[in-house]
Amino acid sequence: MNHGARALPAAVGTELVTLFNAGKWPQLASAARRVTARYPRHLLGWRALGKALLMSGKTRDAVDVLSRVVTLAPREADAHNDLGLALCAQARQPEAEASYRRAVDLDPRLAEAHCNLGNLLNELRRFDEAAECHRHAVALDPSSAAYRNNLGNALRALGALDEAEACYRGAIALKPDYVDALTNLGVILELQANWGAAKEVLRLALRRDPDARSALKALGRLLGRLTGDDDEAVRCLERALALKADDPDTHVELGNILMRQHAVDAALTRFRYAQALRPLITWRAEQARADFSVLFLDTPVAGSTPVSYLAGRARYDRHFHCVLPDGHADIDMLRAKADVVFNMICNADDGAAILPQALDLVDRIGRPTVNHPRLVMSTDRATMARRLEDIPGCVVPRTARASGVELAEAAARGAFEQFGLPVLVRPAGTHGGRDFEKFDDWAAVAAFVSARPQDEYYVIEYLDYRSPDGLFRKYRIILIDDEILPYHLAIHDHWMVHYYKTEMASHAWMREEEERFLRDIASVFGPAQREALRAVGVATGLDYSGVDCGVDRDGAVVVFEANAAMLVHDEKDKTFAYKNQYIHRIKDAFDAMLSRRLTAGQRLR
Repeated sequence: MNHGARALPAAVGTELVTLFNAGKWPQLASAARRVTARYPRHLLGWRALGKALLMSGKTRDAVDVLSRVVTLAPREADAHNDLGLALCAQARQPEAEASYRRAVDLDPRLAEAHCNLGNLLNELRRFDEAAECHRHAVALDPSSAAYRNNLGNALRALGALDEAEACYRGAIALKPDYVDALTNLGVILELQANWGAAKEVLRLALRRDPDARSALKALGRLLGRLTGDDDEAVRCLERALALKADDPDTHVELGNILMRQHAVDAALTRFRYAQALRPLITWRAEQARADFSVLFLDTPVAGSTPVSYLAGRARYDRHFHCVLPDGHADIDMLRAKADVVFNMICNADDGAAILPQALDLVDRIGRPTVNHPRLVMSTDRATMARRLEDIPGCVVPRTARASGVELAEAAARGAFEQFGLPVLVRPAGTHGGRDFEKFDDWAAVAAFVSARPQDEYYVIEYLDYRSPDGLFRKYRIILIDDEILPYHLAIHDHWMVHYYKTEMASHAWMREEEERFLRDIASVFGPAQREALRAVGVATGLDYSGVDCGVDRDGAVVVFEANAAMLVHDEKDKTFAYKNQYIHRIKDAFDAMLSRRLTAGQRLR
């Protein structure tokens, strides 16, 4: 009882405690107001009113009341913790952090305050500090499933996926119906490329709660990206939107599936909804104050540079703007977010219609730009083949573009320009080996084209680039300014080499050969070959690009592809973890390139 205060009747205190224990927050607020009016110097009334307002979501009023509570009782840790919660809800993070820290100073065993501080630090992207706070909370109350789940979230943000998985599994062991932890476990399993297990865990979460929106989104996203069950993916995402129609992420995920199904108009409708709700997607810097800000230009209607890894954890803010056909952009807003622009739209074939729009956008923004749309527009396969053909030490398959009608007529004649058999044919604008075939007779080409006569096609000379051991080796090299950075080596017994189709995981000698290449590119590419690779980079005209190539028996560099569409990512599979130290060099070079562009742009202003 406060010194000099009128005595608080026991029945009044009992009423407040009873309402608090019952969670009857409106009634508690009314009763507490009566108590504070009659007994203004008694802590219990103010304490009850502050808690009632906080739990009712009336956080502005709660801040005022709880500030009075900590004045009346400056050493009450619970009150400082509640004040921190109210301040957080008002986006007053610095003050909230001070309140939480005061709470844990007063009572180091108050697990809830450690947890709340950890959640705030996680929001502020101070993930190391957040994880430490959550570790304290778990140590103080190991029986709390929520504390383990929150620790998992901080560890996931740090990239400690195995530890995060263990936390989520620990939370589920304590509380088997914990839908948030099940959903988070599913997300971790997806990040670890354990897609089958991820699907099962997310489906389990939805059996526990069919309307768990986060689980619906996660499963819909996973199924949509695996492309194995679009119908279930669409059902999940549509249900998530029925529960919350103003979620831009879900509109985007649904739009991506519709694009793949060639329902372009329906997909663009989803993307426009998303953009109206959120003009930019923002990834904050992994520190309290960003070094600078990068605007990334993407589009759903053309191939784009994959940057999830490259633009991942960074010291700069990242803002993503989707360039939509006939879209309208707030140039002033984009310019304010763009110390540097990175144009992700990288496919000159399927981007022919949208690249001029991106070009206009970039010119109006007027900031230093990486992979300017003007440069990308002349990097189609046929143009690049012509540009590279005179580079010493470089061999490029002859490449020509033809309409489906033209190619069908040529196939019927049994001849196309100067191409002999065997010949490679693929639709223009495709990547990843989709609809890409080798043909030994023209009748088969005609049959291939007849399935999609409306398409444009590339006809490509077949070059036998087998190594002396009879295997095909495809090297992926990333070119950033003047740097030549090895990314991977894929070894296969088939001419069309894709890493996921090889037996690299089964043969240690293949992985050892790849690591030698990654450790020392000069072990494969000598000085003349490296000069040829640099010349390829110069010929693209791009600041950032990749080259897929082989080496023929004469030592020439055989270039299959040179553009900015190359996928770069770190390895979650322990079998290939040896690659990560070399892949990280690419990430570091990418970040350094953006920083250089910023500096160069500042000199010009």
